[in-house]
Amino acid sequence: MPLWSTALRPGPCPACDGPLSADLITAKTAATPACPHCGVSLQPHRVAGFWRRLIASLIDLIALLLTAGPLHYAVHWAIGIAPPVRGDLSLDTALQWLALPPELVLLWMVPFLGISAAYLVLFTALTGSTLGQRALGLTVVRSDGGRPGFVRAIVRVAGLLLGLLPGGLGVLWIAFDREKRGLHDHLARTYVVTGTGGR
Repeated sequence: MPLWSTALRPGPCPACDGPLSADLITAKTAATPACPHCGVSLQPHRVAGFWRRLIASLIDLIALLLTAGPLHYAVHWAIGIAPPVRGDLSLDTALQWLALPPELVLLWMVPFLGISAAYLVLFTALTGSTLGQRALGLTVVRSDGGRPGFVRAIVRVAGLLLGLLPGGLGVLWIAFDREKRGLHDHLARTYVVTGTGGR
């Protein structure tokens, strides 16, 4: 069972939520440290911070815009649905999009959101990292260090959507959380760690 830490501020024990001290991370006496409260063996890992995760997400967004973006328009073209706003990439066009009812924008974005969700679920479940996370040396793992699997990956994506709804607060929480976890991480009981992980 791993011990999740950021620098010298360790998170709670993933088994019993008991507080862990920085001495447990730096102690060189025991080959495998254990939780002083429940006795579960712990494996130290360093969780990824907010800015590193943000850059990884931006890389993923660029990859999705270049791949899922054209597919999105191809789906709409194939079924004969015109965009609710026509125009160039001007400020006036952007303001017209902002003036639309949110449900209409969401309906229009269904193909892009579906492809994006499939990308996140498949990469997280099968490899433990999206392209952006892999580029920055990040891995999504369960609390025991294993790969998340499909169920947790689906819960993560659902939690990510929920976390984005209230102004992105569920995602911004990563910057303030001791374990650097957002709403989607807590719901799926996953961590984003530096280096490769998962078994």
